Amino acid sequence: MTDSEEKAPGDRAIPLVVIGASAGGLVPLERFFAHAPDSAGWCFVVIQHPSPDHRPITDAWLARKTRLAIRHIEDGAEIAPDTIFLNRPDTRADLQGDVFRTAPHAPEDPVPYRPIDTMVASLAPRAGGKTAAVILSGAGRDGAQGAQVFHAAGGVLVVQDPAEADFPSMPQAILTLGIHDRVAGAAEIPQAIHEIFGAIPKPAPEARPGTEDIFLAILRLLERQRHLDVSACKETDLQHRIIRRQHLRGIEDPAGYLALLRSSPEAVNELYHDLLVGVTGFYRDPEAIARLRETALAPFAADLGTETPVRVWVAGCAGGEEAYTIAIELAEALRATGNPRGFRIIATDGHQPSIERASNGTYPAAALRKIPKPLRQRYFERRGEDYTIGASLRQRMIFSVHDTLTDPPFLDLDLVSCRTFLIYLREKAQARVISMFLFGLRKHGVLLLGPSETPGQFADDFETLDGRWRLFRKTSGPRVLAREGLPRRLTRRVPGDEAPGVPRGQAAPTLSRRASAGPGDYAEHRGREALIRTTEHLLETYAPSSIIVSSDGEVLAWFGAAGALVDTPNDLTEWSVEHILHRDLHFLINRALEKLRGGAMVPFSRRVTVDLNEGRQQGVTLHFEPLDRHREPLLLLIRVRLEAGGEEAHAVDEARVTVSAGHEEQPAELSRLHTETESLLTILDIGLLVVDARLNIRRFSNHVARWFLLEKPDVGRSLSVAGPKLSFVDLPAEVTRAIEDGAVFSGQGMTDSGPLSLEIHPIADQRHGGQPDAAFVIFRRPTR
Repeated sequence: MTDSEEKAPGDRAIPLVVIGASAGGLVPLERFFAHAPDSAGWCFVVIQHPSPDHRPITDAWLARKTRLAIRHIEDGAEIAPDTIFLNRPDTRADLQGDVFRTAPHAPEDPVPYRPIDTMVASLAPRAGGKTAAVILSGAGRDGAQGAQVFHAAGGVLVVQDPAEADFPSMPQAILTLGIHDRVAGAAEIPQAIHEIFGAIPKPAPEARPGTEDIFLAILRLLERQRHLDVSACKETDLQHRIIRRQHLRGIEDPAGYLALLRSSPEAVNELYHDLLVGVTGFYRDPEAIARLRETALAPFAADLGTETPVRVWVAGCAGGEEAYTIAIELAEALRATGNPRGFRIIATDGHQPSIERASNGTYPAAALRKIPKPLRQRYFERRGEDYTIGASLRQRMIFSVHDTLTDPPFLDLDLVSCRTFLIYLREKAQARVISMFLFGLRKHGVLLLGPSETPGQFADDFETLDGRWRLFRKTSGPRVLAREGLPRRLTRRVPGDEAPGVPRGQAAPTLSRRASAGPGDYAEHRGREALIRTTEHLLETYAPSSIIVSSDGEVLAWFGAAGALVDTPNDLTEWSVEHILHRDLHFLINRALEKLRGGAMVPFSRRVTVDLNEGRQQGVTLHFEPLDRHREPLLLLIRVRLEAGGEEAHAVDEARVTVSAGHEEQPAELSRLHTETESLLTILDIGLLVVDARLNIRRFSNHVARWFLLEKPDVGRSLSVAGPKLSFVDLPAEVTRAIEDGAVFSGQGMTDSGPLSLEIHPIADQRHGGQPDAAFVIFRRPTR
């Protein structure tokens, strides 16, 4: 690669490369700068994650490796060409435009610090230009959170090949998210960036004559390998994204790119994420949010005549920022009026990693810049360099993978927000989506669309509240969906239908084939509700009383008398065990799920007494058995038998408790072992918390329950949601390091109850070569 590049006329922006490195970063940085241009006008920013066991990178060391100018980041300094900027220890730095902003870390700030996350997230406004982020060797996950923000804005991410890195955790964290643009050895990364920067100034060319078949082959490949049906999307937008990804790979010929996709699962994954990831942000278009509150949220809050929770659907929620913004504004509106009315926000997206990020609810500080400080303090918790949505808001949110085009709409909605999705769809597909929203909205419900979107052919069903910000109120009453408005999986298959196949790889369901046997206008006249009512009636009549739960704790369905133990005030089935099942069932079900996830699940039964209303008690026998052990997510079937009373309330029918005698736990022995362990921990004045590889709470001691107000239902819940909230340590991050890297952590700090010390130790799984699969978190209160 030459040291000079021709700049396009008028292209005055300085190309910027931000490099994140930690443990093991010296060697890859030396290789990187040995091949980086020193007179091409690029600016380099090297951000080091603090690593106590490894020598930091100094300007003197770096000066021996490159002819580039070397400076430390100072507050107010501007980026400069042919210069390397180094961050200072114990200082937080980010970019605002071309200007660095810094602030010292205070002694009371939570640790570990995440300077790479902070800097990379601040690059989001520069995405789309000549700006790239590079993640090199390092332990932990610093950089992953900021990379998601940068990628969602269209930024370029290049990752060192983990096979080359001495500490592969940081690069691997990006690869696991699937948001990278290139993977290369440290010496090859400058050339990869050169190729990417060379493609960026060029507008994506129009498709060449004769390339239509190639684009069609690419789309068919995506449908076959990733079950992605994009038939409803605009062809020009699809081609633009495919060509952009092709150029980022340094390939000029579409046929060459197709050949790469056929041979490289990694390239397929890159394109898949490019086609699905949406752009969003907190308080995007603040004026639109203000008008939404004024015209819709404030009237909801002012309605003191109903206790029915406000129901909101945010379709195409991407990373969750829009959904949380609406939640904050709705909570503030209710708070201002003193209305105790609750609300539920259902946020959906077709992109699984986006839903996982949204559900986690953790964002770097740079992502929260538009949120007023009082709202940040009220609705977020500071954890190191990041902010996490507080429990009071998070418990009102439901995040779910959902295909707006093909999955059934949610019902009884007061508000639908969809501001990043319709613009990519063809006119017919847009009409289908709007008909779904219209079907799900209550009369007088509100619809919020993007700035360039309208209700189209359904304009007569709405009145305009704000034409500029596309706010509409439904004025029509209940309606039946037209056939073209039905999700494909609920309609009969007809030769010549536009969309090729059923999304997510599902075969045409039996229900659809039966519909085709009826009168031709059956689906149009009966609609979705008739089909669902018929199916529910068959299940209620013939299915055994039971509950189906996924291995991650989501309640998928229930049948028969088991419904007496389910509380569904919001008419959804994708809820957690803790949210909708009777509290007296939580402990047993979470234990069964732990066995299911651990692969040691055999059928067993237990009896439990549940407290019903007005002091009544009901005996219940639960029989647990796994379903389909070979596909994720694993499923747990819980057969439910409600006891009639009398003698049956005090004994379990032994003939119905089918347990393998060779595998059944011995209750007395386990009880004695538990008692002895608790006694020992009490004598030693130690609190013990066990966390599994999914960062779910496996078990905890009495001290931990008392110190941090944990209860039995918290078993199986996420550590970040239900675990201790400590200001001096990022507990989920350190547990992740212990499990992934085998690292042992110790620290101490102050809590509301006084000083506390803790240690985190990995737990080796001897069944898998001694690799850690869980961690002990040990708490001690210093002796007074």
